Amino acid sequence: MPRIWSPVWALVVLILLLFSGCIRSSASFVDDFSDPASGWGAASHETYVRGYQQGRYLFQIDVPRWFVWITSGRRYDDVELRALVRASGQPDNHYGLLCRYAEGQFYYFAISSDGYYAIFRKLDETDLQPLTGRAMLRAAAIRTDGSDNRIVASCEGSVLTLFVNGEQVAQIEDDLLERGDVGMAAGTVTATGTSVWFDDLEVLRP
Repeated sequence: MPRIWSPVWALVVLILLLFSGCIRSSASFVDDFSDPASGWGAASHETYVRGYQQGRYLFQIDVPRWFVWITSGRRYDDVELRALVRASGQPDNHYGLLCRYAEGQFYYFAISSDGYYAIFRKLDETDLQPLTGRAMLRAAAIRTDGSDNRIVASCEGSVLTLFVNGEQVAQIEDDLLERGDVGMAAGTVTATGTSVWFDDLEVLRP
């Protein structure tokens, strides 16, 4: 005898399908920032400017102790991000890539113009918390002459890994944040004035 699905079971299946679609990771994408309409937008404030400039994406911050980020509007579980990043101005800065951003919480893979790095975690309204040590650590792989640094940030399960210019500089485990958006960020510390350009961003699902 053929099985007949009741309207209740059909509704349950439909809800499950819709729910699975909502939590599915977004597709991989690349952006060389040559198109100002690619989705990152722009903003101008008395303390910072961010937006497309000459085929790159610029963060310019004019005050100390300021942190600016932008996200893609997509959602991922495991993800790898790659970008070329160059900075000028005061070296007392930090800049890099975000993963698992949701409601102000995220992981931040950062380097500085004077050769330091960290993997940070941010929860709600708290400050950035370094997970790789008590403060940012020095790495010889980071170029400090104003040329491009290639940053790769891997978020795979609870394992977070940072590569700079082809060299692994950090790997830690943290399982508090499981999924979320990706993005770019830059910040100043005690000095005023830094400009950071991002280019050739790749967001890849493993």
